[in-house]
Amino acid sequence: MRLFNLRIVCCLLAVILLSGCTNSLPILAIPEQVSYDNELRVAQISQQLSRRNINTTTRMQLIFERGIIYDSLGFKAFAQSDFSHLLSFNPEIPDVYNFLGTYALREGDFEVALISFNTTLELDPTYAYAYLNRAITLYRTGHYQAADYDAIKFYQYDINEPIRILWLYLIEKEIDDKKALNMLQNRYNLINDKTIYSSNIIAFYLGKISESKLMQNIQRGVENNRQLAERLCEVYFYLGKYYQSKGDKERAKMLFKYALTNNIYNFVEHQQALYEVKLLEEK
Repeated sequence: MRLFNLRIVCCLLAVILLSGCTNSLPILAIPEQVSYDNELRVAQISQQLSRRNINTTTRMQLIFERGIIYDSLGFKAFAQSDFSHLLSFNPEIPDVYNFLGTYALREGDFEVALISFNTTLELDPTYAYAYLNRAITLYRTGHYQAADYDAIKFYQYDINEPIRILWLYLIEKEIDDKKALNMLQNRYNLINDKTIYSSNIIAFYLGKISESKLMQNIQRGVENNRQLAERLCEVYFYLGKYYQSKGDKERAKMLFKYALTNNIYNFVEHQQALYEVKLLEEK
């Protein structure tokens, strides 16, 4: 695993140096690795689940916990197996349908994804992230008005979170580019704390700061590698969407790949960066 990740980083650096696509090297975090603690916890849970004398509630809790760990590590097939198994105990768990929907969305199985997110929201109409996930699914299928409705619902749960504003913009620009940019400015103005690192992405989109300034700003206050990796996953994805909208597909693909190298598997930006790379490589 570590050798594989090291090769990715080395290849990326080689591509940059040889292609001359950028004026400076990108900011890179050490790709997140499978931790000993997570490996140990998976082993412990699996051992507990092998016992016959645990009750159904405990068994369900353990399966769900293991599924969450698998998901965070990028072991989607294992996670999907655990979450699907949970439905045999209780077919009305909103979290499970949301997870299963994200796996279908990642694979481009939009019909299954929509069914999963619809079920999540039928079981729990306040499940905020199901609105985002359904919005992205509708966005991918060209149903922009319906996607906008869900994205607005998600945004209204926290109007100060820049990532919610960015998804609204990505969707609304497909409906009316000029109006979407105005709305992006209006929503940016409403953010109470513009020192939040992700607000810099919006500032870049609005032309208030340069890309180099954006990359400087997102490093402020970083306390550890995990935090940097998460920020870079988000920033490189939205930079990729920006250059994609400008018609620079090669630069966009490169940025989407940078987003993937951080190994933040449970971020929507990682999931969508992977999908974007697949789309670009098919063309």
